[in-house]
Amino acid sequence: MLAAITTVLAATPGQAFQIGSRGPDTSAWKSYVLGPSAPDVHPVRAEGRGDVTHPESLLRPHGPATTLTTVAGRTPASVLLDFGKEVGGTPYLDLTRVTGSPTVTLFTAEARQYIRTPAATTVSAAVPSGSAQIPLASAANLEAGNTITFTTAGSKPVTRTITAFDTTARTVTVTPALSADLPVGTTVSSSPGAPSSDESRGLAGVGGPDTFQPTAAGRLTGGFHGGFRFALLTVSSPGSISLSGLGVNFQAFRATPADYQGWFLSSDDQLNKMWYSGAYTLQMNLKMPGLNGLPDARIYDGAKRDRSIWTGDLLVQIPTLLTSLGNAGAPYVKSSLDTLLATQRADGAFPGSPDFSKRTNPAGSPLFYSNNYSGYGLRAFVDYYRYTGDTAYITAALPALRRELAYNNSFLNTDNLVVSNDRDYWQATQTGEVTKYSIDYYIVLREMSWLERTVGSPDLANGYDAKADAIKTAVTGKLWNPALGAYGQSSTNPNVLVEDANALALQYGFVAPERQASVLAALKTLWTPYGAIMGPGLQDPTGHTIEPFGNGMETAGRFTTGDVAGALDLIRRTWGPMVDQRNPLYTGAFWEFKNSTGTVNRATASLAHGWAASPSVQLTEQLLGVKPVGAGYRTWSIAPNPGTVRSAAGAVPTAYGTIKTQWTNDPHSGRFTLTVQAPPNTSGTITVPVGRGSVVTVNGRNLKSSNGSTTLTVPGGTYRITVAQH
Repeated sequence: MLAAITTVLAATPGQAFQIGSRGPDTSAWKSYVLGPSAPDVHPVRAEGRGDVTHPESLLRPHGPATTLTTVAGRTPASVLLDFGKEVGGTPYLDLTRVTGSPTVTLFTAEARQYIRTPAATTVSAAVPSGSAQIPLASAANLEAGNTITFTTAGSKPVTRTITAFDTTARTVTVTPALSADLPVGTTVSSSPGAPSSDESRGLAGVGGPDTFQPTAAGRLTGGFHGGFRFALLTVSSPGSISLSGLGVNFQAFRATPADYQGWFLSSDDQLNKMWYSGAYTLQMNLKMPGLNGLPDARIYDGAKRDRSIWTGDLLVQIPTLLTSLGNAGAPYVKSSLDTLLATQRADGAFPGSPDFSKRTNPAGSPLFYSNNYSGYGLRAFVDYYRYTGDTAYITAALPALRRELAYNNSFLNTDNLVVSNDRDYWQATQTGEVTKYSIDYYIVLREMSWLERTVGSPDLANGYDAKADAIKTAVTGKLWNPALGAYGQSSTNPNVLVEDANALALQYGFVAPERQASVLAALKTLWTPYGAIMGPGLQDPTGHTIEPFGNGMETAGRFTTGDVAGALDLIRRTWGPMVDQRNPLYTGAFWEFKNSTGTVNRATASLAHGWAASPSVQLTEQLLGVKPVGAGYRTWSIAPNPGTVRSAAGAVPTAYGTIKTQWTNDPHSGRFTLTVQAPPNTSGTITVPVGRGSVVTVNGRNLKSSNGSTTLTVPGGTYRITVAQH
């Protein structure tokens, strides 16, 4: 039940309040910032293998030199360096001495499990007992000093130590010699394996191992590596090096607390970590101007992979970036959108990724990934305008957006449903009249309607709204499956329950109030301890079943329908392991996807991926409760959804100044207090939760209320609101 008090209240005169003046010190948010304090970044842990002295000196200056010495036939000297979280840039080594003619390699990886690759091959010819040299189908990923295991069906595994190997002859020499025959086809594995990297050079246009042939003391500088937590330094051929230091010249967006124009702090430590991990993910995704031969700034999807602009990712990245960094992030958005405009096809379609392939051209070439991703591109422009109020830019882009809308409309059939043999973010083609694609087009129409009414043609907006209403009626009438208690995937697969379509249906009002509990319950059947799967039997081509992009749609749908407890529960399941520093995959950033066991199963999985950053913007807009309504927050909505969280505070940058809010919540007594400071020349609504018999006080004035919530319509200013039981 909503008690809507549509009245304009006078703001508190005099000095504006300071966040924290009536509560705990909110400056504690600064301790959650993950960006390095200086551009010269050093590892926090070091582990030596082989003949290594003083590896710990690489963690701090002025210690004794770190020396790595490799002798032929023995374990190559190496140091595994852990930077504690995701970093990116160019690594360097400061050598003080070189002995012999060593080859030095440096491999990087986001996950420790991929910094070495074990051998996986077979014995290529029968080997008699007493032999020490064994022919293999492949000699890849062998390293002297590693353990090698030979496994034959029905026999006990045989373990030996590698003393030498020949990649040309494809043989390995072991000690001690074999004590039994090995038949052809015997399975071979090794541990820990040879140095390797989880970078994908073909996609990223950067990365791969750095190889040096030092002859004298001095600084060695490697190539650019977009995202990694671990680095493995190895002297891979006989010789010795001594180092006085090793570090990384950080080359992502290095945001210190002074760079944050928006911030968030709550009584929940885990939620705080999520907000800043999302912000840091975006900072790692930002390509600085001039980097890699490109003069412009860009938002890439991942720090490591693909290092390309992707329209689906922009739907999460743009709000997150502008909510945390404000106008400091705007140039990255505009230049990325400019790249979309420059690569728009004659039929109006935006590429899903305008700069995907970088094998021959650092600027990349467009990939027209799917019709649905083309529509995501249009929405990215609208989001940019909603958060910044940049009227000149959006007005110039409006004709291109109309062409894109016409392209999307070509997939609407006479039943007002989208028919497309197309793929989406989990890369499976979906046929027939597709629920999610139809809802996605509905969203595009509503977004364009809002935009046309703001800077374009109200008549066009009326037409978009009418078409959107027809789509909503068609989806509701044809694609609802009573047996599922939810929407089916499509007319072709009506019995397949999918997370994303039903999540969006909740968020955008397709689900009637009497059906909401049914859809929420159906979605919950997809939950695992690590997040929600896409749907029964659904997975991406590499076997991942949990997509944070889709889980973010569901948490938004749950917040929208008032299921705050469910939204926070799913947030903790999906993103909680990502902010746990004990997790082997921790990078301080958010991951692209997970499998059903909560991990990843391929080296190229991105562990700093923009589309996973939805907790940041949702904690600001849903939990703290601050949302843009008019462009640039000319009008706004402040409607906290506290659930069982005891307190929250934050700041949101706008085109007119900063909105600051702070609330405390006592679920047991029903007392709720909210303080708001909104810029002049803005207006909005403030909604607070109330219980039966509550008294609402605004700037000392008592207001009537009823069970549910109370909404106030107010101009910019300072408001202190208290809800207390009578």
